[in-house]
Formats: sequence, C-alpha cells, structure tokens
Amino acid sequence: MSLETAQIQLQERRARAGLIAGAVLCVTAAGGLLWWRYGGSVFNDLVLAGLAWCF
Repeated sequence: MSLETAQIQLQERRARAGLIAGAVLCVTAAGGLLWWRYGGSVFNDLVLAGLAWCF
C-alpha cells in the first residue's frame, strides 16, 4: 500500500466520522429544541408516536 493510498483512506475515514458526528449533533439538537418548545410529556408523546409510525 502506497503512502497516497493510506492518506486517502485516512481522509475518507475522517470525512465519514465527521458526517456521522454531524448527523448525531443534528438529531440531538432537534430533540433539544422539541424538548425546550413542548416540554417533557409532549416531547415523549411526539417521539413515541414517531417511532410507532416508523415501525
């Protein structure tokens, strides 16, 4: 394996990790905004209804 191949693989891993971290941050921020806006009980009802709709 050449040095360039190793560097490309490292860059791809970093990009993948960055995308995953960004997605997790977006979901966490959306949950926090829902909690702040609607409160705990309504937030839980919304999440459970969304999960029930998905499955």
